[in-house]
Amino acid sequence: MKSPSILEDTAEVLEATVSNVERLTVLSEKEKGKVISLLREAAENFRRLSKNVKNDNVELAEFFYKKARELKAMSTDRGIEKGGKKEFMERVRKMNLYSKSAVYDFDPDMLKALKRAYRTYIFGMTAFFLLVGVYMSQIMAVTALILAIPIILSMLSLQRRGYLGLLLAYSAAPIPIIQGVMGLTYGWKQLTTPGAIDKIAEIIHKSPSFVEGWLIFMVILSAVELYLIIYGLYLLYKHRHAFL
Repeated sequence: MKSPSILEDTAEVLEATVSNVERLTVLSEKEKGKVISLLREAAENFRRLSKNVKNDNVELAEFFYKKARELKAMSTDRGIEKGGKKEFMERVRKMNLYSKSAVYDFDPDMLKALKRAYRTYIFGMTAFFLLVGVYMSQIMAVTALILAIPIILSMLSLQRRGYLGLLLAYSAAPIPIIQGVMGLTYGWKQLTTPGAIDKIAEIIHKSPSFVEGWLIFMVILSAVELYLIIYGLYLLYKHRHAFL
């Protein structure tokens, strides 16, 4: 495999870049400290990855090496003044992000774990839309329609490992979680309150056995929805470095 040696070279270039940064005068000591910390972390990540490559991805490894060389070339007072301090800091930040996300491209097991997190989130949101139908609330139905767009966008972006997808996933989650809690508490309360099932059956013109089955299904679906969404969000956070 060629990838390990290229990744090792990338780490060496980044370590050499640290020496350049230490001599800079256009950055404050605080800024240099931040840059050096990010570069050293990136170098360490690439070196560790070079020893654990399972999927030989030469093209991507060469991309990282190229970006490291470009960053090193820019790490001079003249280079930063020409390109701009903001641009330089952004390149350093991206290099650090690349070093963290690269493991998902060189280790199939990590990619499988990421896909598991993605699927858990999708199943949780699917359960949410089912629960809205079971709950039979017009307000929640309208809310679900409004949330459908950001949820679908988050799914598409997550599949492409976009950071926007991660943000959308977290921003769309509170209402489905609230819906799950509402469905769980409502269903359980009606099941355990004497006479509640008969009262509901009379209102909706259904048999008590139908109402009992409907409430049990609501409780189970709510519990499953809560588990999948919360666990899915935990897994996505755990693999947050995969998203760029």
